Amino acid sequence: MKYWIVPSNDSTFRIGDAIAAQNGMADWRTDKFSVGDIVFIYKTIPEKRIHYKMEVIKVKMIFDEAFEQEPFWTDKDQYYVGITSFYARFKLLEEYTDDILSLHHLHEHGYEGIPRSVRECKDQGLIDFLLHPHQMVNDDVYDVDYPEDDEKLYEGALITVKANKYERNQKARKECVAKKGYQCLICGRDFEATYGEIGKNFIHVHHLTPISSVGKEYELNVDTDLVPVCPNCHYMLHRKDPPYTIEEMREILSSVENTEEVKPAASKRNHKQTAQTIRFQSENTVLKNVNDDHDVRRLIHNMMEMDGGTMMKNITSVSIAMFGERYASMNSKDWSRLINEYVRTVTNRPDLEEETVFQYKPIAS
Repeated sequence: MKYWIVPSNDSTFRIGDAIAAQNGMADWRTDKFSVGDIVFIYKTIPEKRIHYKMEVIKVKMIFDEAFEQEPFWTDKDQYYVGITSFYARFKLLEEYTDDILSLHHLHEHGYEGIPRSVRECKDQGLIDFLLHPHQMVNDDVYDVDYPEDDEKLYEGALITVKANKYERNQKARKECVAKKGYQCLICGRDFEATYGEIGKNFIHVHHLTPISSVGKEYELNVDTDLVPVCPNCHYMLHRKDPPYTIEEMREILSSVENTEEVKPAASKRNHKQTAQTIRFQSENTVLKNVNDDHDVRRLIHNMMEMDGGTMMKNITSVSIAMFGERYASMNSKDWSRLINEYVRTVTNRPDLEEETVFQYKPIAS
């Protein structure tokens, strides 16, 4: 038995629709798999997480043996190009409706890079995580242990991890953000206001009472023990043990000098803005040419060369998410113009539209 991570892009093939219409099964164009292999379907932009765990039940089928797939192909050109391929059939074992198998957590457990093509998982630590994700996630947002049959929320209980640990932790998280919103309580950042749709509902949740300092019978109070904070402030809070308090971190942030501009954090929500967002504006925060930053250039080329293709719009969104802090004075229009011009030049497709699916194959030198 082998384990695989397979990227899927709905702008090419809507595997979720195929699974729903075919009684929990889907056919995939490939001859790499063997019967009994386990396949984890990773949904790309904008989800960036594994959605399905599936088992390979049939391999090397020809077109006439496969399901009728055309209705689920968004990109009809790709569908007709590959109809002479072999097919493998997957059976759904589990669907993940949360972000337990997000790219962030995959990276934490040994996966390198971004899933762009079918890749076999050989690292045992990664395999263990894929098979038992809810027991292994160790982020501050998820590490609350709860009794199996108790409706109360307990913090730091030293008990055997139960299957419902993650779900009960998510209950606490949901209660926290429902009451306090998705804006950082320290710096005021709202990721939806900053990044648009891809930043919607993104925030960390910080435990004001460190988990290591409480006992089994500590009952969690969502109102007083949990607060929403952005990842940057969250990491800074934990730069000492015990962590800084919210008030201490606000004082540290407000004392930062030599900033050229201080702006209130934008917010589209009704809850009160509690702080200001500091943005450093200088010539160094502007990326004038993609070739000036190797990391940005590599990301763009990795996405351009993805199996199944991508869109300039997607490249822009991911670039902002990954490098927006590095080039803080650039807005989404700046990124869009920069990336669109570069992609059109490299692909020699000056009329390429932002939402046109394309794939770039560099010419071997």
